[in-house]
Amino acid sequence: MQGDLRRLLVLGVGNVLLRDEGIGVHAVRELRQRGYPPEVEIVDGGTAGLDLLHFIEDASHLIVIDAVNGGAAPGTLFRFTPEELDGCVPVSGYSLHGVGLLEVLHLARAMGVLPPTVIFGIQPADLSWGTELSAPVAARLPRLLELIHEEIESWLTTAKLRLEAMEG
Repeated sequence: MQGDLRRLLVLGVGNVLLRDEGIGVHAVRELRQRGYPPEVEIVDGGTAGLDLLHFIEDASHLIVIDAVNGGAAPGTLFRFTPEELDGCVPVSGYSLHGVGLLEVLHLARAMGVLPPTVIFGIQPADLSWGTELSAPVAARLPRLLELIHEEIESWLTTAKLRLEAMEG
Protein backbone atom coordinates (compact mmCIF):
# COMPACT_ATOMS: atom_id res chain seq x y z
CA MET A 1 0.00 0.00 0.00
CA GLN A 2 1.30 3.42 -0.89
CA GLY A 3 0.36 6.52 1.08
CA ASP A 4 -2.32 6.75 3.69
CA LEU A 5 -5.78 5.29 3.32
CA ARG A 6 -8.08 8.30 3.04
CA ARG A 7 -10.69 6.76 0.76
CA LEU A 8 -10.71 3.17 -0.43
CA LEU A 9 -13.07 3.02 -3.41
CA VAL A 10 -14.64 -0.35 -4.21
CA LEU A 11 -16.11 0.05 -7.68
CA GLY A 12 -18.39 -2.55 -9.24
CA VAL A 13 -18.95 -2.16 -12.98
CA GLY A 14 -21.04 -3.96 -15.56
CA ASN A 15 -24.43 -4.20 -17.19
CA VAL A 16 -26.93 -6.03 -14.96
CA LEU A 17 -29.23 -6.56 -17.98
CA LEU A 18 -26.69 -8.93 -19.56
CA ARG A 19 -26.58 -11.59 -16.84
CA ASP A 20 -22.92 -12.26 -15.88
CA GLU A 21 -21.80 -8.90 -17.36
CA GLY A 22 -23.31 -7.37 -14.22
CA ILE A 23 -21.16 -9.29 -11.71
CA GLY A 24 -19.44 -6.12 -10.46
CA VAL A 25 -22.77 -4.50 -9.62
CA HIS A 26 -24.07 -7.68 -7.94
CA ALA A 27 -20.87 -7.86 -5.87
CA VAL A 28 -21.03 -4.28 -4.58
CA ARG A 29 -24.68 -4.75 -3.62
CA GLU A 30 -23.57 -7.65 -1.40
CA LEU A 31 -20.53 -5.80 -0.03
CA ARG A 32 -22.68 -2.86 1.09
CA GLN A 33 -24.31 -5.16 3.64
CA ARG A 34 -21.01 -5.75 5.48
CA GLY A 35 -20.78 -2.45 7.36
CA TYR A 36 -17.33 -1.18 6.39
CA PRO A 37 -15.92 1.97 8.02
CA PRO A 38 -16.57 5.36 6.36
CA GLU A 39 -13.19 5.44 4.57
CA VAL A 40 -14.40 2.48 2.46
CA GLU A 41 -16.76 3.74 -0.23
CA ILE A 42 -18.64 1.11 -2.20
CA VAL A 43 -19.97 2.36 -5.55
CA ASP A 44 -22.17 0.85 -8.25
CA GLY A 45 -20.38 2.11 -11.37
CA GLY A 46 -22.78 0.28 -13.69
CA THR A 47 -22.01 1.26 -17.28
CA ALA A 48 -20.75 4.76 -16.44
CA GLY A 49 -17.68 4.65 -18.71
CA LEU A 50 -15.71 7.90 -18.55
CA ASP A 51 -17.83 9.13 -15.65
CA LEU A 52 -15.93 6.61 -13.50
CA LEU A 53 -12.99 9.04 -13.56
CA HIS A 54 -14.87 11.33 -11.17
CA PHE A 55 -14.94 8.54 -8.58
CA ILE A 56 -11.38 7.33 -9.22
CA GLU A 57 -9.65 10.72 -9.05
CA ASP A 58 -10.61 11.26 -5.39
CA ALA A 59 -9.68 7.75 -4.20
CA SER A 60 -6.48 6.94 -2.33
CA HIS A 61 -6.91 3.23 -3.18
CA LEU A 62 -9.10 1.41 -5.69
CA ILE A 63 -10.64 -2.05 -6.03
CA VAL A 64 -12.55 -2.72 -9.27
CA ILE A 65 -14.91 -5.67 -9.82
CA ASP A 66 -15.92 -6.66 -13.35
CA ALA A 67 -16.57 -9.58 -15.69
CA VAL A 68 -13.30 -10.66 -17.33
CA ASN A 69 -12.99 -12.69 -20.52
CA GLY A 70 -9.79 -14.55 -19.74
CA GLY A 71 -10.64 -17.55 -21.91
CA ALA A 72 -10.99 -19.70 -18.77
CA ALA A 73 -13.78 -21.89 -17.44
CA PRO A 74 -16.92 -20.00 -16.40
CA GLY A 75 -16.66 -18.87 -12.79
CA THR A 76 -12.85 -18.65 -12.81
CA LEU A 77 -11.67 -15.81 -10.57
CA PHE A 78 -8.97 -13.33 -11.53
CA ARG A 79 -6.93 -10.74 -9.63
CA PHE A 80 -4.90 -8.19 -11.60
CA THR A 81 -3.15 -4.88 -11.22
CA PRO A 82 -3.48 -2.32 -14.05
CA GLU A 83 0.17 -2.92 -14.96
CA GLU A 84 -0.55 -6.61 -15.55
CA LEU A 85 -3.26 -5.61 -18.03
CA ASP A 86 -1.06 -3.29 -20.10
CA GLY A 87 -1.32 -4.27 -23.74
CA CYS A 88 -4.64 -6.11 -23.30
CA VAL A 89 -7.26 -5.34 -25.89
CA PRO A 90 -10.99 -6.03 -25.53
CA VAL A 91 -11.74 -9.30 -27.34
CA SER A 92 -14.83 -7.97 -29.10
CA GLY A 93 -13.26 -4.66 -30.13
CA TYR A 94 -15.88 -2.71 -28.19
CA SER A 95 -17.09 -2.50 -24.64
CA LEU A 96 -20.54 -2.99 -23.23
CA HIS A 97 -19.78 -0.03 -20.92
CA GLY A 98 -19.31 2.42 -23.85
CA VAL A 99 -15.75 3.30 -22.92
CA GLY A 100 -14.08 0.23 -21.49
CA LEU A 101 -12.64 -0.16 -18.02
CA LEU A 102 -9.12 -0.57 -19.42
CA GLU A 103 -9.39 2.74 -21.24
CA VAL A 104 -10.64 4.47 -18.09
CA LEU A 105 -7.74 3.07 -16.04
CA HIS A 106 -5.19 4.05 -18.72
CA LEU A 107 -6.66 7.55 -18.88
CA ALA A 108 -6.61 7.87 -15.07
CA ARG A 109 -2.95 6.82 -15.08
CA ALA A 110 -2.11 9.33 -17.85
CA MET A 111 -3.86 12.07 -15.85
CA GLY A 112 -1.87 11.10 -12.75
CA VAL A 113 -4.98 10.25 -10.71
CA LEU A 114 -4.85 6.43 -10.67
CA PRO A 115 -4.34 5.28 -7.07
CA PRO A 116 -2.92 1.85 -6.10
CA THR A 117 -5.41 -0.46 -7.81
CA VAL A 118 -6.48 -4.10 -7.77
CA ILE A 119 -8.97 -5.54 -10.27
CA PHE A 120 -11.05 -8.59 -9.38
CA GLY A 121 -12.84 -10.38 -12.17
CA ILE A 122 -14.77 -13.51 -12.92
CA GLN A 123 -15.06 -15.40 -16.20
CA PRO A 124 -18.68 -15.06 -17.39
CA ALA A 125 -20.72 -18.01 -18.61
CA ASP A 126 -23.72 -16.18 -20.06
CA LEU A 127 -23.95 -12.67 -21.51
CA SER A 128 -27.48 -12.98 -22.87
CA TRP A 129 -30.37 -10.73 -21.84
CA GLY A 130 -31.46 -11.32 -18.26
CA THR A 131 -30.83 -10.02 -14.76
CA GLU A 132 -29.86 -13.24 -12.96
CA LEU A 133 -26.30 -14.50 -12.75
CA SER A 134 -25.60 -17.87 -14.39
CA ALA A 135 -25.19 -20.87 -12.06
CA PRO A 136 -21.36 -21.10 -12.41
CA VAL A 137 -20.88 -17.39 -11.69
CA ALA A 138 -23.45 -17.26 -8.87
CA ALA A 139 -21.72 -20.25 -7.25
CA ARG A 140 -18.38 -18.38 -7.19
CA LEU A 141 -19.78 -15.04 -5.96
CA PRO A 142 -19.23 -15.90 -2.25
CA ARG A 143 -15.55 -16.68 -2.88
CA LEU A 144 -15.15 -13.49 -4.93
CA LEU A 145 -16.65 -11.48 -2.06
CA GLU A 146 -14.32 -13.21 0.40
CA LEU A 147 -11.25 -12.29 -1.67
CA ILE A 148 -12.38 -8.67 -1.96
CA HIS A 149 -13.08 -8.53 1.78
CA GLU A 150 -9.56 -9.85 2.48
CA GLU A 151 -8.09 -7.14 0.21
CA ILE A 152 -10.08 -4.42 1.98
CA GLU A 153 -9.07 -5.69 5.42
CA SER A 154 -5.41 -5.90 4.36
CA TRP A 155 -5.40 -2.27 3.22
CA LEU A 156 -7.26 -1.14 6.35
CA THR A 157 -4.85 -3.02 8.64
CA THR A 158 -1.80 -1.61 6.86
CA ALA A 159 -3.20 1.93 7.14
CA LYS A 160 -3.92 1.44 10.85
CA LEU A 161 -0.39 0.13 11.51
CA ARG A 162 1.14 3.09 9.67
CA LEU A 163 -0.96 5.52 11.67
CA GLU A 164 0.04 3.85 14.95
CA ALA A 165 3.72 3.96 13.94
CA MET A 166 3.46 7.68 13.15
CA GLU A 167 1.73 8.41 16.46
CA GLY A 168 3.87 6.14 18.64
